[in-house]
Amino acid sequence: MKHKILICDDEPNVRVFLKDLLTMEGFDVVEAETGCGAVEAAKTERPDLCILDLKLPDCSGTDVLPELKTARPLMAVIVITALGTVDNAVLSMKAGAYDFITKPFDTDTILLSVKRAVDFISMSKENSVLWNLHKNRMYFEDFIGECPAVQGIRNLIPKLAFADVPILITGETGTGKNVLAKQIHFSLSGAESPLIYTNCSSIPSALFESELFGHEKGAFTGAVGQKKGRVESADGGTLLLDEISEIPYEVQAKLLDFLQERTFYRVGGTKPISVQTRIIALTNKNLQDEIKAGRFRKDLFYRLNVIHFNVPPLRERGDDVLLICGYLQTLLRRKYNVPNSRISDEALALIRSYDWPGNVRELKNVLERAFICSDSEVIEAESLILEDAEKQAEMQTLPNLMDEYERDVILRRLAFFSGNRTRTAQDLGISLRNLQYKLDKHQIRS
Repeated sequence: MKHKILICDDEPNVRVFLKDLLTMEGFDVVEAETGCGAVEAAKTERPDLCILDLKLPDCSGTDVLPELKTARPLMAVIVITALGTVDNAVLSMKAGAYDFITKPFDTDTILLSVKRAVDFISMSKENSVLWNLHKNRMYFEDFIGECPAVQGIRNLIPKLAFADVPILITGETGTGKNVLAKQIHFSLSGAESPLIYTNCSSIPSALFESELFGHEKGAFTGAVGQKKGRVESADGGTLLLDEISEIPYEVQAKLLDFLQERTFYRVGGTKPISVQTRIIALTNKNLQDEIKAGRFRKDLFYRLNVIHFNVPPLRERGDDVLLICGYLQTLLRRKYNVPNSRISDEALALIRSYDWPGNVRELKNVLERAFICSDSEVIEAESLILEDAEKQAEMQTLPNLMDEYERDVILRRLAFFSGNRTRTAQDLGISLRNLQYKLDKHQIRS
């Protein structure tokens, strides 16, 4: 990942020299002449390192250094000055400088300091990600797995601390895209940072631009006041756009502009608004097919596709299904206060062999239903009600299918009423005695 360096010095010759030197070393370079300009550049350009002159036209470098660290807490600052006194060095270090170099300096000295600072930044950011992941674990379910595809995803998350780019997550329904998105957010942000969830399919097309970017008073009929959009509400955090393919085509252009410029206009507004909002887009559709069909912009796809995670379906993850099963089992034991509940070997074999067309979501629902309905500490294979009716139907007679359907309906109703037979019988419109007969007939122990 290319690092960005901010050079703040009022001498043009120094800026030109440093810019040429650092550009040849592969860094992106931005410039500022004043302390105020440096603070603004730190906010908008988000540099990883700042080379700061101690004597500036509008302020002292030691005065502006705390503001720079506030704007970019993990940014390292190298102070350069012709006034190389011990007092200046001490004041700079106390203010948060990483290094202190006196002018005139040679090429080797500045490059060595820059490379050490970059290594320090890299370590600090990765440590910050790991600390956030540990600290915020209570806020999300774990995205777990040991198959190569999942390990590749998990290993990339710490590196995203360096990437100020949108993230695209694709995969079938129920694979855990939302869980992964939340883990990314809480790994890269503090618990106090906003996470704004938006299901793009649930917003009417006519209101989408206003919902996303907000509007000014009087922008349209019914706009009785100014309203912040979701992009603005997520400033400093993450905007999670679920079902990104459902964004109206005409709004996609404005989203693309925001991703490229980091600024936007409210509907009816004339003032550009700048925010630091990370975009995570989710979809279970093939966006290339959507592009061919004329429903999704190709340029928006390429802008979103910088960091792309494709979450594999559960059937392709091997023994991960048992790992996830164990994790869900722990959560369900705690939720339903059944600490000794376990899954039989036969049930585990069925779980391992089943295709799980609904992926992790289906597995979770099946296990939760079994936990609710079982009156034993051991969940047997027959307690697992699988949804793959088509395959079962091919091998069963009509009476058997009717019995299966009846059994499934009863189990669902029992689950809904937390195992209460009286309320279940009333809801089904049969007597309690008739319900008991059917429970015995279908061998439902509830």
